[in-house]
Amino acid sequence: MINFLEEANKRKDDMLADIQTLCRIPSVLDKTTANEGQPFGIQCRKVLEAMLAIAQRDGYAYENVDGYAGHIDIGNKEETFGILGHLDVVPCNQTGWNTNPYDMTIKDGKIYGRGVADDKGPLIAAYYAAKIIDELDIPVKMKIRVIFGCNEENGSECMKYYFTKKPYPQMGFTPDAGFPVVYGEKAMYHSQISGEIEKDNIICLFGGKTTNIVPETCEAYITGYYKQYRDSFNQYLDLHHLTGTIEAEGNHTKLVLVGKSAHASLPDLGINATTYMCHYLATISNNKLVHFINDYLYNDHYGEKLGIKYDGLMGPLTVNPGVTQYKDGYAKVILDMRVPHEEIPEFISDKINNAIKDYGLSETHHYGKALYVDPNSDLIQSLHNAYVEFTGDHMHKPQAIGGGTYAKTMPHCVAFGPEFPGNDNKIHQNNEEMAVDDLMKATAIYAKALYNLLKED
Repeated sequence: MINFLEEANKRKDDMLADIQTLCRIPSVLDKTTANEGQPFGIQCRKVLEAMLAIAQRDGYAYENVDGYAGHIDIGNKEETFGILGHLDVVPCNQTGWNTNPYDMTIKDGKIYGRGVADDKGPLIAAYYAAKIIDELDIPVKMKIRVIFGCNEENGSECMKYYFTKKPYPQMGFTPDAGFPVVYGEKAMYHSQISGEIEKDNIICLFGGKTTNIVPETCEAYITGYYKQYRDSFNQYLDLHHLTGTIEAEGNHTKLVLVGKSAHASLPDLGINATTYMCHYLATISNNKLVHFINDYLYNDHYGEKLGIKYDGLMGPLTVNPGVTQYKDGYAKVILDMRVPHEEIPEFISDKINNAIKDYGLSETHHYGKALYVDPNSDLIQSLHNAYVEFTGDHMHKPQAIGGGTYAKTMPHCVAFGPEFPGNDNKIHQNNEEMAVDDLMKATAIYAKALYNLLKED
């Protein structure tokens, strides 16, 4: 009997070193340095090259697919089992980190840094799981292809491009969610609401940098001297247990409100700084953008005020106002919604348009379909059984989630780990973390799952 946890721990130091190598590269989307061979910017190219260098070091075949993505082949069978992970990360807040976010830090049995849990650490865990299968010379039915892209956090254009150049594996998983195995992912509905808005006393308003994160900070610039707003703003912060600042900005006033970031699929775990800012601004301004956000988006994570609240087999529809920009009288709000597979996108669009018509705004949207794999399929059951073997957890069953992963980019693919039930790896938040023991256990689970699925009879 192979002790996969023991095999994982033998490789722990090497795994941590490789994770650190990847985390030291701030691989955030950077369109200003995008070019041929680096479509997502220079740092994403560097991290792709770093992952390919690991394959070269270990003696495996590898390929860079035009800077969009790459892969490493372990084994030489004709059929392929795919492991899909991503090397790009979301931006870090300038404050709130206790360590350098772009340098993996080990402290009290945990690793900290942007990407240690989403998704550089889990990608390395899955890669080493594949290495364990290879290094133990276990006869397998398929080669393992570890595929990694650089644009998962901004639409997965990397993997969409990759699969125009390379064939789909027969099946696979992505280590980019949680345990137990994920059989379903909600549909993605991104709504852009925009239009010309009379300023009233609002000069500009900025909240959020990316749609799939609950915005932690929001800045507003308003006319008038700051002392006329100071008392009411500070009272508002105290009443709602928030922090922020108010100061003079030339002849005007600058307000900053600080909330709490969270993944857009779980907006109730965050405090949306933009909606709270607008809740305050609505008391001192007639600006229609402010009032739309306050009327329809403040303190409502499930679309009840918009008339789109819905609970399905995958759970509730969720709404995150991820990005808000208002300048020179032009407003743009981008909503990130995670939608159960039973809901109809046309219904959502109709309800949003009905809500915004009185504010002089219009809506466009992009809809990405839901993913659903039969929970009783061999793929789901084999992955789940590997999880149960190492955890003894019979209570948590295969699940559906609101997060979107690479699993949607190819057939017969699902998300699997690495976050364990009850844990919070602070994905997309300050001080992203992962326990080293959890990393080793995830590696062992992945190795056992590959063994269950691929070993020759």
